[in-house]
Amino acid sequence: MKDIRQQITVGIVCLVWLALALLTGEALSPAPLRLFSAAGTTVAIVALAYERSLWQWKLVRRFTGIPLLHGTWRGEVVTSVIREDGDPVPPIPAVLHVVQSASRVSVSLFTADSVSTSTHASLLRGDDGRWCLRWQFTNQPRPGARQRSQRHRGVAELWIGAVPGEGLSGEYFTDRRTYGELTFVEWSPRRYGSASTALAATDFALVAPYAAS
Repeated sequence: MKDIRQQITVGIVCLVWLALALLTGEALSPAPLRLFSAAGTTVAIVALAYERSLWQWKLVRRFTGIPLLHGTWRGEVVTSVIREDGDPVPPIPAVLHVVQSASRVSVSLFTADSVSTSTHASLLRGDDGRWCLRWQFTNQPRPGARQRSQRHRGVAELWIGAVPGEGLSGEYFTDRRTYGELTFVEWSPRRYGSASTALAATDFALVAPYAAS
């Protein structure tokens, strides 16, 4: 979308230059067109580089303030669900995987029993200056857990801690009228395909304040 807008802008500039040349009767020269074409290509390349990687640079984020969440987070889910024997479900180890670019973010949450994937996600800054990751999700139980839980949808949000070790914390709600708390305090730059491999990994560390790191 950004590339399309940039191309449209360059095209408009070229059309304005052409119209002015025709109105003033000046001879048309290919040099300005080549200049505009090179400028448009340069802008597109820089925009693509920023979208994919430049935005992650510490120096850049000191100006934008955008937190770096890309990677795998490890923590737990505390749910309101009550077991058949009447006891509450104990905290559930969970893994959160975030894919992030300068303008987009997606979220996947893994537990031993299910996988939740975001259908829409956004990174927002609150009035108090803190950043919040919010998303809508679809939860797909694994085959062995479908007798206890069916496919469902929900919404979740995580606030980003301001001091080292706080990590991400927030809550979720589902269309089954269940809710719970989410906490993630460990982070790894690697991507894992399952909760079991991520929970057993040794490359996780306590997080730093990612908006400033």
